[in-house]
Amino acid sequence: MIHLNKNIIFYFSGTGNSLQGAREIAKTLENCQVVSMTDDFVLADNYTSIGFIYPIYFQGMPLCVRDFVLKINWEHNKKAYVYAVATYGAIAGNGLSQMKKLLSDNGVKLNYGEKIVMFSNYVVRYDMSKKVKEKTAKFLKNFAPIVENIKNKKTNEVSNPNFLLEKYYNAQMKAVASLDRNFNISDDCISCGICEKVCQGKNIVIKEGKPFFQNKCQQCVACIQVCPRRAIDYKNSTKKRGRYINPTITYEDLIVKK
Repeated sequence: MIHLNKNIIFYFSGTGNSLQGAREIAKTLENCQVVSMTDDFVLADNYTSIGFIYPIYFQGMPLCVRDFVLKINWEHNKKAYVYAVATYGAIAGNGLSQMKKLLSDNGVKLNYGEKIVMFSNYVVRYDMSKKVKEKTAKFLKNFAPIVENIKNKKTNEVSNPNFLLEKYYNAQMKAVASLDRNFNISDDCISCGICEKVCQGKNIVIKEGKPFFQNKCQQCVACIQVCPRRAIDYKNSTKKRGRYINPTITYEDLIVKK
């Protein structure tokens, strides 16, 4: 009997960067499944490799990623090749170190961890660069050796968390869920519901034709970036700033399963 290798990649993505990365890796692996970390998923089968790819928020991993990893039952997969890739725009922080610790606490070794610069898209703090094509091409060039290492099951050592960065991260995470109080909706809203569909924290519901935020925000800002009418803003800081979605991804790719 022939036993096929089974591979799986878990991703978290607000505007498509980490999803693009997951798909690039999946192209090189046979029988590879790509699953959003916003899905309810039970790791019931035996896998040859298990990967995680996610962005860096506030010097660490998004809350959705942490919560997803904490729920995994590793009973059948403690011998799998486990890897993680952290995508970031400026500073990678403790994103990989946190993953290493979460896995280690469950008796699982992070065999390979790497970080990769992608398009900076936290529109809350800065405008969007107009060099989308150039930055995307640079990512693909720099990502190729990482993909090759994963394909060949290379290993490396990920450092432990930096104490000061971890202190900053923990303080930010205490406040992040309620940052949605700073979102505002303009009269340009057409009640299309796209913001609700792509909200990675399942934080938005449409009430009386307008988005309503439930204080479960992840700060992925997909709602701001994807709105077709630019009707959602953060305070008044994003009104004149550009918008971004990964050029290989459509908003339909980002829709969260309910």
